[in-house]
Amino acid sequence: MQVFHGTIITCDEHNTIANYLVEREGRIAYIGQKLPTQYEVIPPIELGDNVLVPAFVDTHMHYSGFSVLHKMFPINDTDSNAKILDKIKEYADNTKENIIVGFGATEFAVSEGHLILKEQLDRVCPDKPVFIIKHDAHSGVANTAFLDAIKSKTSNLRGYNSETGELKQEAFMNACDFLTHGMSTKKVIDSMVETADFLASRGIGLICSASGIGFVRDYDFDMERSVAKGLDNGMQIRAAYQCTKLDKISKKDLTRVVYGNLDGTFANADASLNNEYVTIKNKGVSYYTDAEVQKFCINANRAGYQIALHAVGDAAFEQAVNAIATALEDYPRYDHRHMIIHGCLPTESALKVCEKYHIVISVQPSLLSHVEGVDEFFASLISKERVKGINPIKKIREKGIAVCFNSDAPASDPDPIMWIHDACNNKNPDQSVSVYEALRMATYYGAYSCFDEKERGTLEMGKSCDLVVLDKNPFDTPKEELKTINVSELYLKGKPYKRSRTGSMATMLRGMFPQ
Repeated sequence: MQVFHGTIITCDEHNTIANYLVEREGRIAYIGQKLPTQYEVIPPIELGDNVLVPAFVDTHMHYSGFSVLHKMFPINDTDSNAKILDKIKEYADNTKENIIVGFGATEFAVSEGHLILKEQLDRVCPDKPVFIIKHDAHSGVANTAFLDAIKSKTSNLRGYNSETGELKQEAFMNACDFLTHGMSTKKVIDSMVETADFLASRGIGLICSASGIGFVRDYDFDMERSVAKGLDNGMQIRAAYQCTKLDKISKKDLTRVVYGNLDGTFANADASLNNEYVTIKNKGVSYYTDAEVQKFCINANRAGYQIALHAVGDAAFEQAVNAIATALEDYPRYDHRHMIIHGCLPTESALKVCEKYHIVISVQPSLLSHVEGVDEFFASLISKERVKGINPIKKIREKGIAVCFNSDAPASDPDPIMWIHDACNNKNPDQSVSVYEALRMATYYGAYSCFDEKERGTLEMGKSCDLVVLDKNPFDTPKEELKTINVSELYLKGKPYKRSRTGSMATMLRGMFPQ
């Protein structure tokens, strides 16, 4: 049993600030202004200048992919392709790895203003396959040796460019399958267990992972579920299946499904738009027809699943929202919590549909700030005016639509403090929200999106004692300085977070064969 004394931000619907929180057997036994007599004998943990808030929630990431790429050769801190090429050559000359994989290439952050080309990679590393993945983890560029290794199964896919070495869309996904197929299971699981520690350091206690992409035979989904069940430190991982085939989904015993990406990304100029891109004079890529998306949503909704649709551009957003509305007209459900993931560029008409059908939107609040210069780069692709329409969080909330946060890791690092900062300091200032609203989006609405709000997401009696210790009070911090707040400690089920007590393989086996 523990007693916390100090400033306790509950994030409940009344914005209650408590002075005492009592934990007993992993749950909140009491929270309020005055400590009940029966707990006065327990020496309190004095918070001092620190404050307590509920543990944060990342509602959409790719846990396995992030775990693997997080440990790859980093190149995101280099300001020129010339320097990146020097680093690749040095790394290739000294590593025992058979394939060189770098992560974090950013064309607008290097002095040359473009991605590395295949011929440049060939010069510095002609003998080993090299694949450099872009910062948004949706495309990359390869050398000739890598292209030759995947050519038989990839050259006929959309997004394959043998001249530049750039791989996008289905070709990129196939390249990722090739990479992960060559990794040892132990290495992947080691990375997954270590990633839980990384998430904990950011104050995250609950994630929803979209799995079944980038790994052959979708084995990432099964590994994630086993690791999730085997972790003994309270970290909560909800594995959703990113798949378009309901017959496969029905065999996985789950509640949330993610229909494969409806479109691409702004960075690759393949997010599906209603109006043309400034640079390429087309409207991006729509992976599926309206009929295909609607058919999936109707069948998934009738089967009782929670549907989450990836939609970045405004055309994709409308396609996603209309498909969910069609499904709910076909088979109404009261508490479906169907969700649009990203919804970066929502239209007014589609937001009205979200309001009517209670569709949740999981936004990536740091989309325009997670890499320096990304907002200007997007403006060059879709125009400054349309960039102003990205992430209109205030407008969405004013319509009563539930909003939660995601990182889309590995597309960006999971960092709830930055989410809160960026939501309160929106690149479009008119769309900034209050600190209280941002905290609720990072906690309560995250848990709500996972049907977990009765167990966590706010600090209230009876709930799991999942909380974060912050070194500053967000309500007393100028909004421009919110990003300076640090996570001091994470408690899950009332215990300070600790690395899983057994090795990674034992963790997975414990999850596969629970006692």
